[in-house]
Amino acid sequence: MSDFESRARKAADAVRRQINEHTSDAEKGIRRAQRSPSRVAIPSAVAAAAVLIAGVAIALPRGGGDGGTSSAEGAAYAMAGALQPFDTCDSVLAYFKDQAPEYLIQRVGGGAVPSRTDAGGSATERTVPNAGRAADSSGSAEKSAGTPQAHSTTNVQEAGVDEPDIVKTDGKRIVAVAQARVHLVGLDGGKMTLRKTLPDTMVRNVFLAGDRLLVFSGQEGQGFAAGSRWAGQQAVLTMYDISDLGDPQRIATLTIDGDVLDARLVGTQVRVVTVSAPDVDAPSPVYEPDGNISQKSKDELRAAVAKTTVDDWIPAYTLRDGVGADVSKGRLVDCANLAHPEKFSGLDTVAVSSFDIGSDLQSRKSVGVIAGGQQIYATDKSTYVSTTEWSRDGSAATTSLHKFLTASSGATTYEGSGVVPGTLLNQYAMSEYDGVLRVASTVSERRGWVNARQVTEGVVTTLQEQGGALRQLGQVGGLGQQDNESIRAVRFIEDRGYIVTFRQTDPLYVLDLRNPAALKVVGELKIPGYSGYLHPIGKNLLLGVGQSGLDSSNPPTPTRRAQIGVQFSLFDISDPASPRRIDTQTYGGGTAAAEFDPKAFLYWQPRDLIIAPTNLQGDYRGRGAFSGLVLLRADARGLSEIGRLATTEAYGSVNRSVVIGDTVYMLSDHALQASSLDTHRETGKLVL
Repeated sequence: MSDFESRARKAADAVRRQINEHTSDAEKGIRRAQRSPSRVAIPSAVAAAAVLIAGVAIALPRGGGDGGTSSAEGAAYAMAGALQPFDTCDSVLAYFKDQAPEYLIQRVGGGAVPSRTDAGGSATERTVPNAGRAADSSGSAEKSAGTPQAHSTTNVQEAGVDEPDIVKTDGKRIVAVAQARVHLVGLDGGKMTLRKTLPDTMVRNVFLAGDRLLVFSGQEGQGFAAGSRWAGQQAVLTMYDISDLGDPQRIATLTIDGDVLDARLVGTQVRVVTVSAPDVDAPSPVYEPDGNISQKSKDELRAAVAKTTVDDWIPAYTLRDGVGADVSKGRLVDCANLAHPEKFSGLDTVAVSSFDIGSDLQSRKSVGVIAGGQQIYATDKSTYVSTTEWSRDGSAATTSLHKFLTASSGATTYEGSGVVPGTLLNQYAMSEYDGVLRVASTVSERRGWVNARQVTEGVVTTLQEQGGALRQLGQVGGLGQQDNESIRAVRFIEDRGYIVTFRQTDPLYVLDLRNPAALKVVGELKIPGYSGYLHPIGKNLLLGVGQSGLDSSNPPTPTRRAQIGVQFSLFDISDPASPRRIDTQTYGGGTAAAEFDPKAFLYWQPRDLIIAPTNLQGDYRGRGAFSGLVLLRADARGLSEIGRLATTEAYGSVNRSVVIGDTVYMLSDHALQASSLDTHRETGKLVL
């Protein structure tokens, strides 16, 4: 089973359980961190599962809820993040020693709250369109040696801001990630040839720019050795020259303590966001019968923190050249380039490192903030990192946001932080337009004492950097509150916002964001089912990818599920006050990959063709099972299926597709298959 399929199935099952049970449980977003028998690892902040199932958190009570602007209480969220830089390493160490003991005692004593999520020649400079405009994967007509054909690109959130993916092409070759390995595929007259499989293992995704290939992978720590520091999880970035596919040359390898949250490529500048959680040498905690940590363990933990040095807290890096020899090593972020929010945000270090993809990784520029990291969103200049602070005692779940600014030279600065109520669904819950950050979050709280009830709503908040903090400009709430619905999909397109909430039905809300201080809900449409991903088709159409559902007048029962099949919905959004669903295409039980992984979606604009990797389960005998590509066309009249391209069961689930010329290539767990867009017949197959 592929990494995508595993994540998608787990997320889908969690969504279905929530719908069928009609309950919310904050504990679903919390798990204990793994602890070494001889060490106490400092926990990070938010589970990856909570990213996909974002509506189950407990949040602070909010006034109103009628769709109006927020109360003074809401405004206080975004006032908590003023910039607090460090000047020396001594001040960094003093901060950790002051904050760590009681924080760790609380976390170890009450159960750790995890934070990391599962991320993944020089390119020519290109013009970046206005931030806030929806990007598409319509393709490229760039010319280079070999005269590549028109080809699709990764489906990204912002035009001109590339995102790493498991398949990349420049029209003359394909780089595919399968079984966590990188496969270099040559195209000769349309015939696929596996030229090389790179030695990297545990690969997540890649960037391809010109003849440069940047591979993101990872490695687990080697454990504790006496007199040495615990290796922990490490991120590995490897740069290759693939001008000769059959003989790729490794240029450099950068190993970083921690994990890569995500990365972006703008022009030739790569931005990599990492999060690192330090360790403290201390015996495993001993608990009293009441479940609290013993006084002896508390004292040992305080003593362990007192013995630490600054290098125990700041993540380290090692740079090696193409043959594996050490070039340099040390702190990933210099003390003078570290900062912390005014409001304490944990002990992790989130670092933004930038470099030119044509470099050998020696001229990196890194800046960091001591806080947790979960999701990233980026424009051509700004990078925002979010993390959710969960609670086990029924108090608020809030999401912190940290802004970094990257100049054209690659120099990055930390601009400040802010806070919004609730939890974020994914990176699409954030969007910057005209210097204003728009954030969609799900807020859930228990109201009452004796007959407590769960109240859930969607909230959209606007923030802007002012005086070293992200300060709130406006807020609108009440989205889905009537039926206790959580946000399931978000798309901000210029000065409009489109929000899908779901519990039994699928309200699509249209927001007017022209005045960031006075947000308005101007349209609403309620239909069965829900959309997990929204994609603009032209100017007036919006496509939703998700699941169909039962009518709210006929709710699910323990023997009757709420979701009955993959569904593509087409909305007419030409009139913001009156959005209409003009057509649907519904299939059997299963998932369309884009529902949980937007990079799986492909809109091939030259043919107005929607290409969607889809995996259907079939009945108990397997009848109706399907794994492959569903081809759809959308226009003002509706949706029509153009065809289906299937893979065989032996090759696993289809995760991605790319178009080169008149051929579509679909990447599954174990194969790359080519088919004609004209005849829909298979023209080639390469087992990986």
